[in-house]
Amino acid sequence: MTTPLLRFEDSKVAIGGKNLFADSAGLSLAPALEVERVYGDYDANLAGAKTQFVNFSPTNGLKGKLDVSFFISAEQFAHGGNPNTIHRMFEIAEGMSEVPIHQNRVGRYAFDNMYLTSFTFDMSPFQIIKASASYDIYGSVNKVIDTRFSKSQIDFAHSLKSFGGLSATGITDEEFEISSLNYNIIVGRKVYNHIRGNEGTIVNTSPNGVVPVRVSVENIEKEMTIGCSEMLENLNAYGDKQDSMTSSGLPDSKIEAFLLSMQGDRIARFSASGKIQSESMSIAEGKHADGKITIKEIVK
Repeated sequence: MTTPLLRFEDSKVAIGGKNLFADSAGLSLAPALEVERVYGDYDANLAGAKTQFVNFSPTNGLKGKLDVSFFISAEQFAHGGNPNTIHRMFEIAEGMSEVPIHQNRVGRYAFDNMYLTSFTFDMSPFQIIKASASYDIYGSVNKVIDTRFSKSQIDFAHSLKSFGGLSATGITDEEFEISSLNYNIIVGRKVYNHIRGNEGTIVNTSPNGVVPVRVSVENIEKEMTIGCSEMLENLNAYGDKQDSMTSSGLPDSKIEAFLLSMQGDRIARFSASGKIQSESMSIAEGKHADGKITIKEIVK
């Protein structure tokens, strides 16, 4: 019997066993292959030696990628009635960062051994909060029964209630009118494979193929950008506001955002405390001044 075409309405997207209210998802998978060649006798038509193809050989295990765009809701982010932080939600805190994410699904395909590489969301007034994330996947996928994701009422996170505070080396958010906020986190990873565990029959007989014995976190960077009405004056070469004669000990700048559901429940907290990477201001006829300030934090 022919398998029916998969419709988006019938495509449940789940990460770590939790359903996402997604509006797009892209799943890809590819082996890492190397062509083995042996050169034979001289061929007059080629004016050179013949190439005798031998085989394709894997140089690494199966690796895939998932890119998903979804709306943040209380169901996904709240944890026991308490607000989540980025570290707990995606298990990237030190000591938990190497734990793979299992029970994942896109449409009629399920897979394990997945690791977060980036996560971002944008907030602007009167809009529900939409996020996007990217993951690395190791191993293959399995086909499962189609399941439609349906929910009568979803309590989304709403930008109107979610703006937090800004503290730029001593300057409070009372001096800024924040009009938008972008949060971005990038996780750099390194893959470890053992020769003994991956050689021999596991490559030839296991449909899931080789998966890494460890996927460590090499670095974590957080970055937040706000749209605002002002630029920060007296910005020095170190990314701080030079508001005194002190040459050292200037405090970091910090942006903090609390995600609240439309019911008013706090479901997540995000922040970045570090140095100002850039600031800008643009003004045009018929518009208010539009400024941007970006702060980056090196977590690891």
